[in-house]
Amino acid sequence: MDNYVYIVAGLPELTSGFENTGFDYAAVKESIMELLSEKDQKLVELMEEGFNEDSLGAEFYDKAAESKNRFIREYFDFDGRLRNMKVNYLAKRLGKKGEDYQVELPEADFEEGKQIEEILADADFVEREQKMDELKWEKASDIARMDYFNMNAILAFLVKAKTVQRWAELDASKGQEMFHKLVKEIRGTSANLDLSV
Repeated sequence: MDNYVYIVAGLPELTSGFENTGFDYAAVKESIMELLSEKDQKLVELMEEGFNEDSLGAEFYDKAAESKNRFIREYFDFDGRLRNMKVNYLAKRLGKKGEDYQVELPEADFEEGKQIEEILADADFVEREQKMDELKWEKASDIARMDYFNMNAILAFLVKAKTVQRWAELDASKGQEMFHKLVKEIRGTSANLDLSV
């Protein structure tokens, strides 16, 4: 029997203001996992792979695209296209060809593309990262907009919760450190791009 109504009703309220303190993503996720079926736990585990930069690459995005869950398919299609745009941005800054480092995805219209280009043009790194995370937040909300008490609502919550955890651990002084981390996050680029440029 599914516990979706019970789980969703008990979820804490999150805001994307990047000022949450004391938030424990792992504890919240664990409390949710205890109430999910084995099948739904596997969906959360798959989504967690998408949060782990070391797992990202063509194999992960292929697996996400083949998922029977609509949220997983749509969110990680968006995530892959966003990451490809970031790869292009980083490669261009480093005088490299972005195409050499992108994850191959099916041809499709990417409605957020123009917005991402505008965000990448922002000179302030921390503000740029916040805007990117706000866009991911909005995308998760859009995909699960009509999903009130089902697994998609829970997955959307976890995407947002992961964002809250990320910003609870950061402050503006870490901007330069985050830039170097961002370069390394993109699968395949850290081994091939000359970061000394």
